Parts: sequence; structure tokens; C-alpha cells
Amino acid sequence: MITLSASILAYLFFPGGMFAIIFGLLLLGMERIAVARFQGRIGPPIFQNLFDVIKLRTKEFLVPEDATNRLMFIIAPFFGFGGMMTAIFILPVSGVYDGAGASSDLVVLIYLMALPAVSHIFGGSSSGSTYAAIAVSREAILMFAYEITFVIVLFTVALQAGAGDGALFSLKGIVDYQVRNGSFVHDLKMIPAFVAFVIFMLATLEVPPFHIAENDGDVMKGYYMEYSGMPLAVFELTHALKLLVLITVLQIFFMPGLAGGSIVVNLLWYMMKSAAIVIGIALVHASMPSFRVDQAFKFLMIVPVFLALLSLGLVLFL
Repeated sequence: MITLSASILAYLFFPGGMFAIIFGLLLLGMERIAVARFQGRIGPPIFQNLFDVIKLRTKEFLVPEDATNRLMFIIAPFFGFGGMMTAIFILPVSGVYDGAGASSDLVVLIYLMALPAVSHIFGGSSSGSTYAAIAVSREAILMFAYEITFVIVLFTVALQAGAGDGALFSLKGIVDYQVRNGSFVHDLKMIPAFVAFVIFMLATLEVPPFHIAENDGDVMKGYYMEYSGMPLAVFELTHALKLLVLITVLQIFFMPGLAGGSIVVNLLWYMMKSAAIVIGIALVHASMPSFRVDQAFKFLMIVPVFLALLSLGLVLFL
């Protein structure tokens, strides 16, 4: 009963739930400010995304008359939100939280990471909007490309953490291996996989040059176009959680080192690393133009896949 109670508290409050939502929204706000400063602008307040979510909760939700599937249009945003809430619950944070996953939680992570894109596809395709339909087709094309990279990097990390005894599919085990033997980001064999994962992050977060499926100047926010009120707020929360999940997975895979023996110190170290990664994402966001969808697909199928396969080969044969 104590374990169940602890799991419920972890899911609802910390490190999942309220902490994840608020910290994810703050990271989004930090990214917006950093992008603005890199481009010579002031930018919004750091709490602007939180204010937006609170305001959207008070707005009326309208279902388009042309919606092809009203029920799917309403529930689609919650697929991605539920997936990200579950993902942040199972992810360990070094020296803070051991995670709630099992020995095969890496496989579960593959499915959970796909849910936000699936919710975009379901929501956009059921809205009846032409712009949303265009965005859905682009999202599906890019999803096929970047998920290949993610799976290859995931198995490369699992094999490296297995230390020659087979693949290790436990996220906690991967963290513990690196705490004992050093972070993978310092291993030359894993550097190509690290770069490939960063490209995957940019693609799945739709950061330029991969800002294609919801480009304001092209498809007018794409699958978000017909959404309002609480479902739109859920999409905003999902994006914040997805950013936090990806940053946490990056740290688990490549840089989960401890800063000390205290939970508070390690939590602050985790938050500082997360903020530094967001600044790096913002720098790319501020400096890159957008690909066309065909350019993005070719790039994602060649560059990160090659880098991920290179690391996989080095791990297998060296």
C-alpha cells in the first residue's frame, strides 16, 4: 500500500504531475525568451505559457461543423498528454528518482514517445480543415523518418550499457551503468548517436529547420487551427511535457552524472542541465530557416540515421 501511495504521489506531483507541467512550461518560456534575445527581441515573460494555459481553460471550446469525427476531435489531445505524463513518471533522474519502469521500459518508451504525434494526426484529420490535413500528411512523413533514428539510438544505448552481455532495456540500469563507468557523451563511440538523438529531438519538437507541420506562415498552425479552449490548452501542456521528457531522455542516455549525494543538489543539477539544453535548442531555433517537407525527409533519412548506425556498428564491433 505504501508503494502504491508513493507511486500515485510521484505520478501526480513529483517528479511527474504538477512539477513536470510547471517546469516544462517554464522551459518553454525560457526557450521563447532565448530565441527572442538571439534575434534581437525582448520576448514574452517566462511565465507566458502558464498564463496562456490558464486563460485557455476559461475559453469556450468549439467543434467545427465540418469535423469528420467529433468524438475523435475532442479526445485526440488527451492521447499525447497521457503518454507524456506516463513517460515522465517512468523516467529516472540521477540521485533524485529511480523511475517507475520495469526491466523493459525502453520498449515502452518507444510507444509513449509516438503518442503526441499520433494525437496531432488524429485531431487534425478529424477536424475537417484543409490546412490541418496538409499538416497531418507532413507530420506522418516526418514521424516515419525521425522514429527510425530514435529506435536505432535507443538500441545502441541499450547495447553499450549491456557491456557485452546483451542489450540492457532498463532506464535505471542505463543510468546506473554510466554513474559507475562514465557518461556516454564522453565515449567516442557514442558521439555520433548523441548527435543523431539531438537531431531527432529537434525534429520531433518541430524546431526549425523542422518547423513544417505547424508553420504559421504556411499552414496556419496546421492541426491546431480548429482547436480552442481546454483541448488547445492540453496540446500546449503536452508540448511542454514532451520537451521535458526529451531533455530527460537525453540526460539518461548520455549524461546522467551526479552532482553530489543530496537529492536537492542533484535535482538542481538536473534542472540546470535541462536549462542549458533548452538554450542550445533556442540557438538552433533562432538561427535556422525551415526545410521543405521533402528536404526534411531526405535529411532525416540520411544524416541522423547514418550517425546512429555508425555508433551502433562501433558498439557492436569494437
